[in-house]
Amino acid sequence: MNAAIWSDLETSAFETLVGRCATVALRKSDSRIAALLALMALSHARLDADVHDNHLEAELRVHPAPPGHGPAAELLDHITCVVSDVARCARGETRLDISAQLDDWGYAFLMVDLLGDGAREAELTAMAECVGAALTRVHKRVEELCTQHLRAVLTRDAPQAAFLSRGLTLQAEWLLAPDFSGDASRLDILVRRAQALGLFGSLVSALREPAITEVVDRGEPLTPALAEHLGLTEAELRAFRRSRDVRASIEQWDDFVVAARRLKTYSVPRHEWPGGGEPETPSAWQNSPWLRSPRTHLIRPDYLDEKEAGIQDAILALKDDLIRPLVADRLPHADLRNTAIAHLASELDFPPSRHGSAEYRAFLLGLHRAIVGNRKPKAFQEAAALWHRRAASLSALRHEHTAERPGWPALCAAWRSHDGRYEVVALTSASDLVIEGNAMQHCVGGYYDVCRRGDTQILSLRRDGHRAATVEIALEGSIEAPALKVGQFKAIRNTRPADDLHDALRDFLRDLRSQAHAMNAATLPRYRRRMHKRGDYAWRSDALPLDHAREAYPLYRPLLPRPAPASFDLWCAESGLVDTIDRAFAALGGKSPASPR
Repeated sequence: MNAAIWSDLETSAFETLVGRCATVALRKSDSRIAALLALMALSHARLDADVHDNHLEAELRVHPAPPGHGPAAELLDHITCVVSDVARCARGETRLDISAQLDDWGYAFLMVDLLGDGAREAELTAMAECVGAALTRVHKRVEELCTQHLRAVLTRDAPQAAFLSRGLTLQAEWLLAPDFSGDASRLDILVRRAQALGLFGSLVSALREPAITEVVDRGEPLTPALAEHLGLTEAELRAFRRSRDVRASIEQWDDFVVAARRLKTYSVPRHEWPGGGEPETPSAWQNSPWLRSPRTHLIRPDYLDEKEAGIQDAILALKDDLIRPLVADRLPHADLRNTAIAHLASELDFPPSRHGSAEYRAFLLGLHRAIVGNRKPKAFQEAAALWHRRAASLSALRHEHTAERPGWPALCAAWRSHDGRYEVVALTSASDLVIEGNAMQHCVGGYYDVCRRGDTQILSLRRDGHRAATVEIALEGSIEAPALKVGQFKAIRNTRPADDLHDALRDFLRDLRSQAHAMNAATLPRYRRRMHKRGDYAWRSDALPLDHAREAYPLYRPLLPRPAPASFDLWCAESGLVDTIDRAFAALGGKSPASPR
């Protein structure tokens, strides 16, 4: 629509509305009609945005120009804020919401009044469609302006972030220094922040901390301030220099600050850090275990092989069989109301608020010394891989032999596929788990406690009468009608099952969920209710007894540092484990006994 002046656009818009709904002519002076005319006129005007040097705010140009007040001016103020915010705030804090403004202007009440004036429903529908089309045109143009404005600002002020097209990340927002928009000092600040990101982009969340940002902006030495902030030496901080690509530092939501704190928490010597602790080694950090969240905190993350679940199984089994009984024996019962001590007793961990303390570092170092010793990751992983299958399974057998009622009910009777090739059988005892683990050359003995509680079922999937894969099914939610969640699904030696086994598992689950194959609806819920109420040997408020740890210890000797002491009590004493636990209790405000009970 071509128009020389704004009033021409509004006149045309009014004629369009009257053409859709003649009753509109009766309310030509209604302020609500004026708001609709402003929107429709704006949808046909030409909108452009400029940005001035050293400013992030957009300046809108509209042709033909509307009056400086009234609904059109309010709409333009809102649009200006939206377009400006795309270059001032991460992902934009102000959203275009013209519909809300129409509601504020009484659009819904206008429709009711027009209906009272005699307008037909079909006319109002046609009018609403006309308004909706105008909204769509304005939204589309504003999106284009946002993209153009963001590109212009980034190209000018932060070219290293110019790849962003859908909005700023928090890191890019920091680079643009929006708080200094228009300030003469901003040009120097942009340079300093870009330099800081280029050096330590892998620690960008620390750079964004107000105290560190102030150091950067003032041009003061960054290394000592950042090192002190992170609790690193300056030599340790240099290991993070250019350890990540600048683009990744800008677009990724996480960074290496967590890794830096973990490395310090576990007291890892700098030469054992990724890249040998040297700067400018981004490839060494790319898949570093220090960037992942391990399932257990008891040993250093770099000793846990992500591809070998058995190593983590070994540590978790050792925790339950050896360390928890010792912790329970040393537990200062009079101080159980101390939540920090209760947390240590139940989780073998300090509360998160104490993870930065020297006492926590000493606790982890003591555990690592007792479990790993001086071995390197590869040597420990090899020992764990050789050990975990039999030890975890034998541990399960020992528990079952002392249980009042061995085993647990099956999820369902054995299932067989329509063609008879595939069969799914529930494993309902420690012996079943041991046999399955030995045949499949992987560890399922470590699942004994959750199976015993009734929270998990381990199933054997067989093809043509032979064991082909093992399935973990977690029972979640209601005891009476639990939801079935598939966990681990592994073929021999923890490999990925073949596609036909995936198909068979899907068929089994479909039959089970549709009740074409019945669940054990009577016995299983009753068993789970009893176990949840009364419990069993598994850790709830009580750990396994110390005598169990003494009995289990010989099976763990191949896993422990050589030469492993002959008995559990000697290992606890010679490794310093007793002292480690007692000091942890003392650090958290408890008093531990002087000797094992």
